Formats: sequence, C-alpha cells, structure tokens
Amino acid sequence: MSGGIRGLFTLQEMIKPHVNGYRMNLYEIAYLSDEQILSACLEGKEREKVQSSDNRKTWNTCGYVRLSCEDGDRLESNSVTGQKNLIRDYLSRHPHLIERGMKVDDGFSGSDFERPAFREMMEEVRAGRIDCIVVKDLSRFGRNYLEAGEYIERIFPFLGVRFIAINDNYDSEHKSGEMDCLLIPFKNLINEAYCRDISMKIRSQLAVKRKRGDFVGSFAVYGYRKDSENKNRLAVDAFAAEVVRDIFRQKLAGVSAGDIADGLNEEGVLPPMAYKKSQGLNYATPFRGGGSPSWNASAVLRILKNPVYTGTLVQGKSASPGWRARGRMEKPQGEWDIVEDAHEAIIDKETFAIVRKVLAGDTRTSPGRSAVEIFSGMVFCGECGGPMVRKTVTAKKRKYVYYVCGTHKIEKTCFSHSISHERLAEIVQKELQGAGRTPLLLKWQKAAQEEKYLIRKYEERLRRKQEEAENYRRILDSLCESLAEGVIDGQEYGELKKSYQLKLAQTRREGEKIRKKMNRAAEEAAKEKRRWEQFERYGSITEVDRAMAVFLIDRIFIYRNKAVKIIFNDKF
Repeated sequence: MSGGIRGLFTLQEMIKPHVNGYRMNLYEIAYLSDEQILSACLEGKEREKVQSSDNRKTWNTCGYVRLSCEDGDRLESNSVTGQKNLIRDYLSRHPHLIERGMKVDDGFSGSDFERPAFREMMEEVRAGRIDCIVVKDLSRFGRNYLEAGEYIERIFPFLGVRFIAINDNYDSEHKSGEMDCLLIPFKNLINEAYCRDISMKIRSQLAVKRKRGDFVGSFAVYGYRKDSENKNRLAVDAFAAEVVRDIFRQKLAGVSAGDIADGLNEEGVLPPMAYKKSQGLNYATPFRGGGSPSWNASAVLRILKNPVYTGTLVQGKSASPGWRARGRMEKPQGEWDIVEDAHEAIIDKETFAIVRKVLAGDTRTSPGRSAVEIFSGMVFCGECGGPMVRKTVTAKKRKYVYYVCGTHKIEKTCFSHSISHERLAEIVQKELQGAGRTPLLLKWQKAAQEEKYLIRKYEERLRRKQEEAENYRRILDSLCESLAEGVIDGQEYGELKKSYQLKLAQTRREGEKIRKKMNRAAEEAAKEKRRWEQFERYGSITEVDRAMAVFLIDRIFIYRNKAVKIIFNDKF
C-alpha cells in the first residue's frame, strides 16, 4: 500500500478500532482505493451524527498558534498572545469544544509543516487525544497551498479531525458544499503567494545589506557583539576580543591549536557557545560536542581562520535553492559578499596573513614539546624546492638537530645535504642584525610590545574568577538561610551545598592558575624590555624566537654548498 493517504499513515494507524464510527479490518483496507477509504470515513461520520442527534457531541480541542517575522507576521493581531486570546474566546462561546491544549510555533515560517509544536499536535491526534483543531485563520495554519490543502481535504477527514479557522469562517463540521471547495483552496493559494512575495522581498533586502557591509547574522561572532545603536554593525566585546588576541599571539609563538585550547580550559575561559549563553543570548551552534562545554582544537582553528577579526565581513556563502526549499546550497566564492573595513578590527591584516601562512605550513610539535620549533614550516631545499625535514641525532648522550632535504630522504632524487639548527639560528640572527634590517626589527619590537606581553588579559580573567568565586560563596551562605526558613529540606540542602562547594573549589583552582600565568607573563615582559633596551643601545639581538621568525621571515632556502638564502616577508 503506497501513495496518497496510504503513504502518510501506517497500517496500525488505519485499522484502529474505528475511524469515524466505520470499522475496517486489514483485508478490507488492503483492497480499498483512497476514494473508497474517504467515502467510508464520511459515511461513518454521517452515522455518528444520526446516533448522537439527541446528545450533542463534545470535541477534544487543541488551539494552534504560529508566528513568524520572516513571512511578514508582524501585526499585533498576529502576536502569540493575540491568537491565543482569540481562540480561547471562541472556545468559551462554544462549550462543546473542550480545550485540551494550546500548541505554539513561535518563529516558524508557514511555508512548510516541519514545525515542532505542529508535529506534537499531530502525534496527539494520532493517539486519539485530540479530534478538533482551531486556528485564528488559514494563514496561521500554513502558507503552503499544496500541503495545507492535503491536510484540510484529506488527512483531517481521514483521521476524524474537525478543523476550524475562525476569521475565515470555516468549520469542517459545517461546510457549505461547493462554495468551500472553491473558496478554501483559493485562500490557501493567496496565502502561499503572500509568503513567496515576502520571502523574495526579504532576500532582496538582505542582499543589499550584505553588499554595503551590514551584518545580517542572528548572532555576532565570538569576540564581537551587536552594536547597541545599530544591530547591523559589529562592536568589539572587550573580554572575548582579548581571548581572540591571545589565541593569535600563542599561535605566532608556535603553540598548537590543541595546546591553546587546553590552556583556555585550565583557566576556566568559557568557549564561544557557553560565553554567549552567559551573556543572556539564546545561542545554538552545530559545532557542539557532548559533556560540559570546553574549548577544543577545532574551535581555536575556526577563530584563527576567520577574516572577520581583521574587520572584513564575508557573508552570503550559502543560500537556499528556493523560497520553499529546505536546506542550504554552497555558493561559488566569486558570489560571496565580501566587504573590508566593515567594523573595528581585533587582529591586523599583517598578523592574520602570517598566521594563515603558519597554518598552511608543517607546524607539528616535537614529542614532549608544547610548541613547534622556531623554523618549522619555513625551511626549504634550495636545489629542489621541497621542504627540509627536521631530524634529531643523539651522540655521546647529547642531541643534535639537523634539517635535511625531505625529497632526498624519501625519494633519493635530490642531493644529500643538511644544516644544523644551531648554525641556521646563528645565520638568521646575524642576517637580522645586518645593514637594512633595523626597520624590520623596530617594526617587530612595536608588535611585540603591543601584542605579546600584555598582562591585562590575565588581570581581567583573574577579576572575573574572583567575582565568580564570591558569587558561589554568597549562594552557599544563602542556602543556610533557606534551610532555616524551611524553603528547602535537609536533603536538598546537602545536594546543593555539595554542588556549589565543588564549583567554588574549581573556580579557585582556575583563578590560581591564572595568577601563576600572570606572574610568568610579567617576568617575560621584563625580560623582553631588557632585550629591546639592549637592541636600541647596541643594535644587536641575543636570540631569535618563533614569533619573531614567523613575523619577519617568509622562507629560508638551504643549498648543498651550505649557502643560506633568507626571504623576508614582502609586507615589510
């Protein structure tokens, strides 16, 4: 059995003890056409009317309310409260309609019937708990001409459901024959045309906004918030923005995405979704895992790859195939809406470009190390152009690090040549101190002083942890008062006390870790200050670190005659 009504319901649903008073067994249903099933249902309904002519039937009634700003439902009369009041007023004037519930789909378009409250209502219909549905008008029920007609003309009669649209003066129990057969489908068609027209207008308006650099998303990306004076513009969220800067600083210093995430979790920094919810936003995302919310490598990489932090808005990357179609379709990059300098940048474009280069290179960490090596991903063979592979050799209980040609090591098609890490670091250091390199180092000095060793991020995080701990302590104090006043019993008191004591202890541990990191950052800041004082006085640097290398150097080529060629970033 398939197609039409048969495809909508299982055999078990169709052979219930009675359908509108008409009894059918499995054998009879198997050989009935859709028209015969409907005819049998209608005949059963007529017999039921005759049998209950002396006793008026009561109906288990459910009101259904739908509201969507997307298809133009902005009038006060269409508000959830307005629709509920209208339906309940109607029920109060018809005592044989007994309210058994009120289902609300707030924020769902009428273009399809994939709505949670509607599905719940239909489950109750199939369970036999509801046999009458009341809506404000046909547009509240749905704006899809075909599906709305299928429910009203076929599904509801088959299930024995009475359908009432108050403002359209429609009641399936008292239909006026040919007039309803023409009028109801026509109204549904008008509702669908209205929905299509509104959808096209909204699409056009959003396209114009995207092209002029207005933010049209529901929620601002982590690090920003919607401007209180202009919801289509992003404003910097001071706390989250500092976390974003910290992520970029650590990546420049060679820390892996996984280790960055672990460090944020140790400090108790809320991940993006949890942070937005803590700000009172009803935020949801597909990037979620099980268990308690926490940072992971994927969340860190999404931040490191997002150009929004440079002030660039990239929107319109996907679209629905049509106004009534479900799902999204990816658009070619040439059709994206990209607007630069649309809002205040958190990360400058130079730093973002360097981080993208680092992410594209080979930046795996060595065993037992939390950060990549200084020149990882930037050393290449001058003969074949392939990457040089880092190799560790142990001799007389001492480890020596070399860079060897990866092509020769794997394919034996290039020359066998290498250079030690110490020798390469010495050459790079001397080259940076050579003539013409001072502007580069001064530029790096400014970046390092402004971005790398600022400890205000730890001060702010520590302050927040202290406030959080104080809040838990106040809650624990209030529990004693609630117990004494009889608001909670002894068992509840014990469970709540244990829970908040654990939270308080965890918050204090996180605060102590932040304090230790802040002290280390202060020491590094003092060390960095002495380092640049020496450079300004003597024109020399004592060492090259990872952040300096990726900021200043694009590539390093090693030749078989031991020659070294350094290509500095062309941006400088």
